Amino acid sequence: MQTRKKTWAIVLIVVGAIMLLGKWVTPLSMVALLVLCYGIYTMRANRVSFGYKCLAVGAGLLLLDHIILVLGGILISVGVFYARARELHRGREYVRRQEFVSQLNREREPWVPEPISLWNLFGDVNCDFSLALPTEPDTVIHLQGVICDADLTFPEEYGVELDIFVGYGKVSFEGKAHSGMLNKFVWRSPGYAYSEQKVRVVMAYAAGDVNIRIN
Repeated sequence: MQTRKKTWAIVLIVVGAIMLLGKWVTPLSMVALLVLCYGIYTMRANRVSFGYKCLAVGAGLLLLDHIILVLGGILISVGVFYARARELHRGREYVRRQEFVSQLNREREPWVPEPISLWNLFGDVNCDFSLALPTEPDTVIHLQGVICDADLTFPEEYGVELDIFVGYGKVSFEGKAHSGMLNKFVWRSPGYAYSEQKVRVVMAYAAGDVNIRIN
């Protein structure tokens, strides 16, 4: 009896969604949604690289089928990015970049962190702050876009503040994973206000896999 009720509930939800979104549903968009769903499934099965490729293909198919809708969403995201960047950096000098595909890899040799706001369609971020040579007492890292794979490592002596939003994907912090839809993760290290070196990371992506470690 419970199984029958559950089946009817799913049928009603699907029919209602088709009625509401009927004019947007085409054979190509259905294929794109299937590819996106498979990409999400493979990401949850720890096949992250292949999953991102599926998400990229699915997003490309949706772009072809609903170019105006997708471009409108991208323009809104970029507009929010500009407003958020000004708010976060508050008049201080910072680097601002907008790229379709970008890599921010700082994990193999010493590097100097700088305040940055980066927007991208597809991003790959790997930063190890234990190798950083900071020149300022606090740094703001602002990352925003569509899809991102991020791996961040911070030393224990740093004051760290995290504000992360992932529309669908996974946020892992100290080995504990938080996955699903509308994934919001906010954290501030103890004694942040009294730390000599502070880092604030603000991220917002439609889909992604974010891994954060404190060493």
